[in-house]
Amino acid sequence: MKTLIACCGIDCENCDARIATATGNEALRIATARKWTAMNGIEIKPEYLHCMGCRTEGVKTYYCTDMCQIRACAARRGYATCGECAEVMTCPTVEPILKHQPDAIDNLLSFGSKRLLLRPWHESDAEILYYYAMDEEVGPRAGWAPHQSVDESRDVINNVFHNATTWAIVLRETDKVVGAIGYGPSCDCDLPARPDEPTVGYWVGKEYWNQGICTEALALLIDRVVNHTGIKSLVSGHYVDNPASGRVMEKCGFVATGECCTSPSLYGDSNRVIRVLRWER
Repeated sequence: MKTLIACCGIDCENCDARIATATGNEALRIATARKWTAMNGIEIKPEYLHCMGCRTEGVKTYYCTDMCQIRACAARRGYATCGECAEVMTCPTVEPILKHQPDAIDNLLSFGSKRLLLRPWHESDAEILYYYAMDEEVGPRAGWAPHQSVDESRDVINNVFHNATTWAIVLRETDKVVGAIGYGPSCDCDLPARPDEPTVGYWVGKEYWNQGICTEALALLIDRVVNHTGIKSLVSGHYVDNPASGRVMEKCGFVATGECCTSPSLYGDSNRVIRVLRWER
């Protein structure tokens, strides 16, 4: 994440107050003060707007240093940004920013590699999700039912994928969503997890099988867990009739626990056997 992304996810690079400060543009500072006064319903004087960015070295507005509850909360919790907080999607403090700055949540939660971008799901992804999820060879391999409509896919995005630990897998070259990965609420099932141990899940559309995408995405997820959370272990599993998914886990450091189980909460045959694997720091 670039340093000009503020604690709340706003891109300070595009902030008129920072631009005015960096370039010495007094006319822009005055115009920005007028605009922000109208937006916020309180007087904001031009002399208040000297700032080089929330998380960079240099001068900041008095609001950033003394009044911003978002910045203060992140500092108190030891987070570089709100993107490291599991509560970011439901936090009332940062909610106004996320509501009025559509790119903020992507700025906070997106990460990736040269080939892949992992970003939050958007409601506008409903059609592409349905395109993959209606395939009867995709969902059942991971324990969920094929989707029956675009509306169902939209509902999944808004109610299952809408959290801080579920991402769309995007090919950077085409900017196309090709699958999903995550841990925690969207992946919970009946695996023998330890207390507070998240469950990992992932899938890609059939046309993207056997291209190393799930392995690369899982490696990126583990790197994020290591560098941005205190999570000590992750659990996952695969149906014994889908060994390719197990190979993905093993390539990323998951080790078979020796346990097998079933999960009646998953779609399909409740007696279908799952092989359990665990990743540990």
